[in-house]
Amino acid sequence: MTSPAKDLRAGAVSDLLRDPLFVRGARSMLLDYCGLGRCGRTLFICDPCVKPVCLAVEKIAAAEDIATKRVSAFLDWDHIRTQLEDGFTSAIIFQFAASLHTQPFIEFLTRREHSFHAYRLFGSSAETVRQGFRRRRSALRARNWGLIQTARRAGCLRVESDCGTHLRVGLDSGASWSNSYGEFADGYPGVFPPAEVNTRSLDVDGVLVADGAIGSNIGWPLDVRLADLPITLRIVQGKVVDADCRHRLTRDLLWEFLRKPHCSEVAEIGIGTNDGISEFVPSDILLNERYAGFHLGIGSTLSKRLDRSLHLDFMLADCRMWMGRHLAFHKRKFVLPQIAKIPDRIGFPVNVRLHDAL
Repeated sequence: MTSPAKDLRAGAVSDLLRDPLFVRGARSMLLDYCGLGRCGRTLFICDPCVKPVCLAVEKIAAAEDIATKRVSAFLDWDHIRTQLEDGFTSAIIFQFAASLHTQPFIEFLTRREHSFHAYRLFGSSAETVRQGFRRRRSALRARNWGLIQTARRAGCLRVESDCGTHLRVGLDSGASWSNSYGEFADGYPGVFPPAEVNTRSLDVDGVLVADGAIGSNIGWPLDVRLADLPITLRIVQGKVVDADCRHRLTRDLLWEFLRKPHCSEVAEIGIGTNDGISEFVPSDILLNERYAGFHLGIGSTLSKRLDRSLHLDFMLADCRMWMGRHLAFHKRKFVLPQIAKIPDRIGFPVNVRLHDAL
């Protein structure tokens, strides 16, 4: 996985503070998404790899009279827990790659759910802050709920692209969904950057040509962008039966993945909903998965065994999506029918999680 080396050069913090897009994104994250203000204290838990980004956000928070303190994510959990319990009302974890202290942190949040909010900024690069928070959280929340309702009513999804994708997905009306737009809920941290919805289905057939980006839960070792070297998957009854790419190393890595147990199985039907993200980035970070459009996940992340806890996402640069007969997405624009607003998930007919990554 490519690290955010550009953010680590000398003077990076001052450069970020002079960047209006970065400042605007950081303010949106702090004020709109986290709802921070003068009445609480926020602990920044920082992966040293992304320290310049964290430092710049810390200075922007100070300009908004938001009280913060920063500690290293590499400290042992007991030290971090002691800091969390020292009068803080919220925390933001700035991380680039793997999560640290995930299980003890969730246990802490479960005990403090009503008095403490927490958020994780995955892939904490400057580009994530610039692009990931251009849309209001309320707008993405409404869009996500609208997509879930429309998809459930339609019962099927059809995806086509000019690059050759023609995919049919059957949607089970009783299947659970994830609705991720950065909200802290159920004792799990809010996940940044926003936003997407996803579900599972084994009723998938057709061809997918991924010309946007590829993502992996263990990190992709190459530039993840696929515009010049798309990947073609042929899928029959929810399993990848053939895969190809003109780039030899990409093709070899893909087939090595597909040979692992369960890794040829479709594991996720995903729709990125953040149309504020204008382009894919070369690093394997969550920002790419939030790009507005369709993505398909294969593999499994349900097992603790490394050879079975593997997941790949294939993102399309542009496509058309039909939900039933309704054209719901075209030219990177969502077009949803007028439906009743969802006040909350209480009483919703299927389980909907408000988080999707840890």
